[in-house]
Amino acid sequence: MASRYDELDASTQLEQQLAADLRRAFEPRGCTVVHHGTNSGGRHSPGGKPDIEVQDPANGRLILVEVTKRRGSAADGEFLAVKDHLSRAIAAGGYRDYGMLYVSPATSARMSTNFRDLYNRNQEREGTPGRMVGLDFEATQLMLDKLSSADPQLYPSSRLGDFFARWSTAVDDARARELVQQTIFPEDLELAAELAEESQEFDAQRERQLKKDLQKVENDFRSHGITGNNANITLVYLAFIRLYEERRQRHTGQQSRFTLDGFRSWREGVPAAWHRSYGGRMVEALLHEISEDPSLRETGLLQPVGGVPVTFHARINDELVEKLILPAFDRYDFHAGRVDVLGAVFETLARRSEKDTRVGQFFTPAQVVSFGADLVEMRATDVTLDPAVGTGRFLIAAMEHMLSKAHLATSPLQEVEKSIRERQLLGADIDDWVSTIAKMNMFIHGDGRSGIATVNGLALADRSVFPGRETGLNGSVDIVLTNPPLGDTDYTAALQSWIALGGEADDSAAFYQSLGVVPLETVEERQLAEQQKRHEASIALISELEAMEPAERPRGKLTRTISARDRAAARIVELRHAISSGQVTQVPRGRSLKGGALFLGAIANYLRGDRDQNAGIEWQGGRTAIVVDEAVLNTPEYSVVREFVRRHFFVKAVVSLSRDAFKYLAHTDAKTSVLYLIKKPDVQLIQKEPIFFSHAERVGYSALGTWVGDDLPQVLNSYRSFQSAVLRSYRNRYLDAPGALSATQALPGHGETFFSRADEGVGGGRLDFYDARFTQRRAEMAIRYGALISLGDILEVVSRVSPEASRNGEYDFALAARTGEVVRKGQAKVDYSPSDLWVVQKGDLVLSSIDLVNGAVAVAGDDVHGLVMSKEMYAYRLREGASERASLEYIQILLRSDAAKEMLLGFTTGTSNRTRLENAEQLLEFPIPPLPEMAEQNEKSEKLREAYALVREAKERLAELQAYAERSLRDDSSAAVLASASVVGDLA
Repeated sequence: MASRYDELDASTQLEQQLAADLRRAFEPRGCTVVHHGTNSGGRHSPGGKPDIEVQDPANGRLILVEVTKRRGSAADGEFLAVKDHLSRAIAAGGYRDYGMLYVSPATSARMSTNFRDLYNRNQEREGTPGRMVGLDFEATQLMLDKLSSADPQLYPSSRLGDFFARWSTAVDDARARELVQQTIFPEDLELAAELAEESQEFDAQRERQLKKDLQKVENDFRSHGITGNNANITLVYLAFIRLYEERRQRHTGQQSRFTLDGFRSWREGVPAAWHRSYGGRMVEALLHEISEDPSLRETGLLQPVGGVPVTFHARINDELVEKLILPAFDRYDFHAGRVDVLGAVFETLARRSEKDTRVGQFFTPAQVVSFGADLVEMRATDVTLDPAVGTGRFLIAAMEHMLSKAHLATSPLQEVEKSIRERQLLGADIDDWVSTIAKMNMFIHGDGRSGIATVNGLALADRSVFPGRETGLNGSVDIVLTNPPLGDTDYTAALQSWIALGGEADDSAAFYQSLGVVPLETVEERQLAEQQKRHEASIALISELEAMEPAERPRGKLTRTISARDRAAARIVELRHAISSGQVTQVPRGRSLKGGALFLGAIANYLRGDRDQNAGIEWQGGRTAIVVDEAVLNTPEYSVVREFVRRHFFVKAVVSLSRDAFKYLAHTDAKTSVLYLIKKPDVQLIQKEPIFFSHAERVGYSALGTWVGDDLPQVLNSYRSFQSAVLRSYRNRYLDAPGALSATQALPGHGETFFSRADEGVGGGRLDFYDARFTQRRAEMAIRYGALISLGDILEVVSRVSPEASRNGEYDFALAARTGEVVRKGQAKVDYSPSDLWVVQKGDLVLSSIDLVNGAVAVAGDDVHGLVMSKEMYAYRLREGASERASLEYIQILLRSDAAKEMLLGFTTGTSNRTRLENAEQLLEFPIPPLPEMAEQNEKSEKLREAYALVREAKERLAELQAYAERSLRDDSSAAVLASASVVGDLA
């Protein structure tokens, strides 16, 4: 947002305007505003004086105001002068409290860090007054305008004390604006929501710019011959050094050794022997010095491997660090905001090198991470696990949530915080380098790194992986937050990891059974079926041979066949005995499932069933918020997984995410949902509480990387209202289930932003948002119209007629387009056999099984009669006798309506990035209202035909105009060429 201060002249107008605005804001509140420059312009404040003072004698507070139009590094040099002004004022005395407000177009990362780490924290450590906060022009104008236009009693000047007391939250301009609202205008909740959204957008822009800068650094590396995996590792280590130094500066008040100025200063001060040893690679000396930190040594971070110290790429030297790295890093305060810097580095490099990063594990948007951590309502005493930890985003969020609750625990605060950081945060990743980055991330964000293990997250139940948990995690975890790989995950690889941890290969079936979702088959049952077939075939052959004349019978064949029959019979007896006695071998059918499905099985083992025994039965167990591919929730292939979920968990919420949720960060349009589940203490229990279903269309970035907003906070608010309504429906431990459902369905927003549905608690029925919405819409239609009809009452599937085989596999195709027309697609060569294709007939109602949800349905006309359709297109016609009560064009109009598309999303099923009708017959079950009279249907149908005729006419006119323009350009060009040739000929 632009500010009125942006265009003011720094020499003659800026201070004067700001002083005037400060007077309007604070003098009605009993303050005196003194401008030390001239009010008419022409000179700044004299040396040693701040630009402006706000004297607040009633509250014993003096606020100094410095204003500048300088930006970035040009403004950073003012820190010492600003610090001197405040120190002089404090030394002069006369007030109990002192603050410095630094106003600029945008507070640079370095200035913000200097205020917090090199001044405020030192003052706090020494117990002396004086705090500095930077505000950009936008925040300053917001504050002063709101104060000027409001009752002084509503927003008193005393609130500035709270503003400066909470300086540590002003980590950047976005957070400083929020601080203004939280301390000076806390009653303005609308402003709070607006600024919270702005902060998210600020972080998104910052993350996007950081990744661009990292890509540039990587490009510069390449131009200097710094390539390969070692170059990527080097950049991660360099980012870690920067984060470490920011952390050190924050804790000690000592200058960072990894800014451009700080690095040069540090190099000049180290012993000469270091220079002789490291030469022009003092950056590596700094790495090795940092590696001596006892906390890093304790966890193995940056430690020598096989006695060999960690090193950078051979071409990295101090000159390149100062030229390429530090100028880029100095544009950021890595600790500010909520950007996962190490994750951003890793993800950027992984994408550039096309490394397989198991999409979804590393690229979880911050909005989804925050939502999941909020949803499960963590306590300070919880043990929290991410079994697919990636770069540690979920665990960092969990640590922050748990630490914020530490003061509520009964034990001493320091003990509680130490336990959270060192014992209660667990993470696993199969990739050693990724788990190392997670450890780095946890260290930088406040410890918690000791609970990260390099291991397959599916093999933690009964294996010793984490210190103090020698028997594994079975039944010991309170919270699981995770986003496992969205694609297929190999469960045979998980078995090998389990065996490597000490499991017995002979117990492989037990491991698969423990996951609960792996499809298993009994070897003996398969062999029994095979032997029974052999036995039956032998008996049939014996009968055939015995019917033959002995002379015609092949010698010895009858005897051999009888022996084969007897062997099969004996083997059948053996196998039946083995099966009845349980002496069988089970093996997996296939080798992979969606990652979310497998991890749901493992999580059921990890979670406790008794997290809170004082709560109602559906709230006692451990909790998980997990991101899953939506195919797990709606496709027939995963009905067994849904049955498993209902058997082992109470389903609290299903929150659908848009296809774009992971598109920008992870380059995938996988359709996902967040599941909130609570483990059942007993699998025999049936869920009585209704389930919350919602959808978040905006989750941070668009597919192109533009910030579009975040719907998840509103979803969380809706869920909290839903949750409260459910809990109010309890009478002691008895739940009025019908009352709870009615109460939640009566809440504002139900039917629009969320849906409440009772679930049977068992079975493999669909468990996705779209199915819940479809169920709700169907119920609403039934209330409105009474009895509904289905499309099968009026339509039937057209029997397909295959085209004649093409010698070269080329056919003239048509398709049902999203425009609501069946159109010619053109000649195409395909590998399909003719039986997989079919010929469209005029008058067929044709639709795309994949694109019906986008309106791809239409009645075929003369222009496409006889053309070929793919097997993904389905055709329907009116049932016999239905032509007197239904029009196909009217059905087309219904199916292309937004209401129908919304319902169809709950009628189709989807894999990671597509939804489809499973077969042509499925659509016949789709419900619609009773049809109007034929006169009305015919009227609407005729209007539809007229509309498309106009569309075709418009297309023809556009094509004519395009052809005219093309001819004009070609003719003009030809004339110009001919004219030029004529001139050249004349000259010759």
